[in-house]
Amino acid sequence: MESAAVRKLFLLVLLLLSLPARADLLPASSVMLPAMMPAPHAEPWSGATLRVAVPAQNSAPWAMRIGDRIWGIDADYLSALSQLTGTRFTLQSYADRAQQLAALQRGDVDFVLSTEHAASPPEVLLSDSWYSSPIRIYRNRDNQRAVMFNSDTAQLTIADATLAQLPTAFVQQHRWHSLPGDLQALYALLNQQSDYLIADDASAGFLLDQLQQGQIYQIAADPGAGELTLRALAKDAALIHWLNGQLRLLPAEFSNRVQQRWSPPLLRYQDTQTLMLSTSEKQWLTQHREIPYAVEADNAPWSYRDSSGNARGFGIDLLNALSQSTGLHFTPRWVNNAQQAATLLQQQQVMLNLLQPLFGDDASSNTLPVWRAIWGIYTLSTHPPMSWQSLQGQRVGVLRGDLAQRLLPSSITPQLFDDRAQLWQALNNGQIDALVDNVLSARWRMASHADNRIHLAFAASDIAWPLAPQVSVAQPELRALLDHALQQIPSDTLSQMRLSWSQPPQPGTTMAMRNIPLMILIAAGITILLLLALLLRRYWQQRRDRLQREQAERANAAKSQFLATASHELRTPMQAILGLLELEQQQHPSERLTLMHSSARSLMALLNDLQDHARIESQSFRLAPRPLNLAHWLHQQQQFYHPLMRDAGPNLVADALTPLPTCVLLDGDRLQQVANNLVANALKFTREGEVRITLAVDQHIQLTVADSGSGIPFSEQAQLFEPWYQAPSGKSHAVQGSGLGLFICREIVQRMGGSLALTSAPGHGTTVSVQLPLVLSDEPLTERAESWPHYPQLRVAIVDDHPTNLLVMQQQLANFGVQAEVFEDGCRLLQADARMPFDLLFIDQMMPRPDGLTLLRILRRRQRQRGKTMLRVLCSADVQLLKMALRNDEALLLKPIELDHLAPLLARAVKDPLEVLPNSLLTLAQNNPAFIPRIGQTLQRTLQQDRDALLKAHHTQNWAELEHAAHRMKGSWLMLGIDEVAEQCQQLIAQARQQQLNVDDLNLLISLTNRLLKQLENYGTHSLAQRI
Repeated sequence: MESAAVRKLFLLVLLLLSLPARADLLPASSVMLPAMMPAPHAEPWSGATLRVAVPAQNSAPWAMRIGDRIWGIDADYLSALSQLTGTRFTLQSYADRAQQLAALQRGDVDFVLSTEHAASPPEVLLSDSWYSSPIRIYRNRDNQRAVMFNSDTAQLTIADATLAQLPTAFVQQHRWHSLPGDLQALYALLNQQSDYLIADDASAGFLLDQLQQGQIYQIAADPGAGELTLRALAKDAALIHWLNGQLRLLPAEFSNRVQQRWSPPLLRYQDTQTLMLSTSEKQWLTQHREIPYAVEADNAPWSYRDSSGNARGFGIDLLNALSQSTGLHFTPRWVNNAQQAATLLQQQQVMLNLLQPLFGDDASSNTLPVWRAIWGIYTLSTHPPMSWQSLQGQRVGVLRGDLAQRLLPSSITPQLFDDRAQLWQALNNGQIDALVDNVLSARWRMASHADNRIHLAFAASDIAWPLAPQVSVAQPELRALLDHALQQIPSDTLSQMRLSWSQPPQPGTTMAMRNIPLMILIAAGITILLLLALLLRRYWQQRRDRLQREQAERANAAKSQFLATASHELRTPMQAILGLLELEQQQHPSERLTLMHSSARSLMALLNDLQDHARIESQSFRLAPRPLNLAHWLHQQQQFYHPLMRDAGPNLVADALTPLPTCVLLDGDRLQQVANNLVANALKFTREGEVRITLAVDQHIQLTVADSGSGIPFSEQAQLFEPWYQAPSGKSHAVQGSGLGLFICREIVQRMGGSLALTSAPGHGTTVSVQLPLVLSDEPLTERAESWPHYPQLRVAIVDDHPTNLLVMQQQLANFGVQAEVFEDGCRLLQADARMPFDLLFIDQMMPRPDGLTLLRILRRRQRQRGKTMLRVLCSADVQLLKMALRNDEALLLKPIELDHLAPLLARAVKDPLEVLPNSLLTLAQNNPAFIPRIGQTLQRTLQQDRDALLKAHHTQNWAELEHAAHRMKGSWLMLGIDEVAEQCQQLIAQARQQQLNVDDLNLLISLTNRLLKQLENYGTHSLAQRI
């Protein structure tokens, strides 16, 4: 292994240090096109020789020179074009881009092949992309510095050529240490002289594959740094057109082979310590950085120690991935069997048992499953037993504490072994007749120890048992952290980890398998045939059950589709009702409108039960914790339910049993939903007496809803929390419902980390207690805005086939000073957008000609061609869309839509005119930072005087002075190069001349000026130059 790595490193160094010459070079490639490809019409360059300029400096894997040959991605594509068209390519190397372009201008070459395309002369044309490699971020697992990529203290290395291709805005956000090439930048990361490496995917993957540096991994997040693209540059438009046409004829398998050859995939993890944690979880994490865990020393591929004593295996890789997102450091405690691991866990000498099968009674202390495994029976016999009955009276060995002890029939008494090596050695020596072990471990052991005589007899169970880390019951916080971290591991990384450990070692490695004798293969084939024969009868027995199950699943799918459609159709008119009530309440607030709006929201809550049930089934249920005043919330319950009480019905009492904290972090909407369901049930079953809501806080939040109603028989209580269940005793009281309320309540409470308990007896009423975790919040409570910011400069469009929805949204947007254009179908919207692009689009998902998703795809293509940024918002009542992958300039709104939902989207669509301030100040200072403080002070003093004069002129109605002040402010904004605000000043000048001032325009200018003054003040004379 080590000698092969040394040879690869030596070859790589020779490639990168080869001295280029100016002699003609030829592309070399071993990637061949399919032999049966049709020959295209390749005139006029078929059979001709084209001269190509390439960089003189070796750049792996793009272009690497060995003698008079060029290898790499460039060569693969030129070779493929030569095979396709018969054209011959000769290569000429040049020291830099300037020399390449000069040779192209002189006619020394026909085209340039390069990944550098910035600042090309206007007469030079670019071809379509030949090969693209996204720019990614890489990190060294051995680097213990807890620093994020976007941190000001992060040390970033990058190759000079890659830095030149990054977007300007991205370059300005970070501090860079550039090196001549990717190899030097990679060595800086390996030697921990930098925190992160920024390189294109192909270059980093090729170099790391050659150097065999497995501690380097790729950050999963896309940095938004663009990509390196291989293109041809030529002056001849016909040549560019011909090259584009021939590239399109190359088969897709060719591109896949090039990518597999030069850009092997790397493991991708989240960046260090990116897990979103609560305050209590962060505190626990600070106190428990070191996590001791029990791990078996000889259990490949799950865990083992290599020849150097280092921990390896799938479980170790899994812990490394968890360490990236949590910052935890895992320390192994080596054991020989599962029983030793369980003892250490029970005695709390370790917090974690690496991987254990979930048998059922211990699942409460395990994390989410990460793999599955089947247990099998292995023997030396040439005529293996085919069932448990055949093993009666024989010696069967199992590992102490292993799942195999539970799988054995009670009639078989196993022989227990302390470690796996003794177990397998006993089978080899004939001390036992058979052993039970998981299939994957057995395959690895037979491959690494060449146990050719041992083979699988039959499966111990037809269940693929889930495997998961087992956490100490005394550490529930650790289990929650690990569950969160497991969900953050990218799915492709987890799949790649499983794939890499699912196959035993290949020949040539330290754990190589020997050739399997022919007789063993024949015996294995006969064994498989016998197993298939035994399974065939079971298949026919299960076939009828499977057909019946499929029929039931189809019926269930039809039911779900009907519920989704009905819910959408019912929510559409309800959205209009809620929207109009909200607008009316904004304009004419009153207690009756408040009650109507609350009642309408309660009616919508009934429809939301159907939606929540769909979310729970699709695993798309979400919580949104926010600061909440519990005392205020409890007071609202008394006010909310009191008008709905019957005159002859029960009394409603809301009471706090203990002092309530000022602010807690909780999803108030979901808490209200739980209270609504519980109180509604209490009112249904209580004709007289009392319904009491109590709230108490000690170490938890305790919400109790008690009534003096009819009560519920004990025989019905076990099924109350099942979906669609309606208690028979409720029917006797003429009580009807959907049967979803208590089911949804339990799901909400459990997802909030709490518990729900019900106690009841006929004639003695019912009490439901909800216990939730207490998380205090230091964030200030946010009140609903009485006035909304205005964005008259935004060009906004709404497309919806429902006229009422159009009217409601148009009136809602008017609260923000937005005059939105409305369209009843997507075709008219596309026509209007083609004439003048919009800044913000609200698109209804359920509409014809075309539907919302098709319209979204059309607008994406149009934006790529246009280059103008546009925020696209998809509006829908379908919760399934929560799983939809959206781009950075897209968002999703679930109906009904409220003003609170629109405010952040409008703010997001507005471009900040002050983002160019640092560059503008540096330009005014003639690129001399020493002059910046004086310029900032002068601007600050001038703008303050002009702002005060403008406000004074407005109050005194002095139109001439207002025009003069606006003109002076226009000059200041123009000097900073901020044309949008200067245009705002010009509008005020025109309004002053007509003596008709728009107050919204004035307020917008004052707001922007105040922000500018604040930024100039924050710069300061001592730090202003440093911020540029």
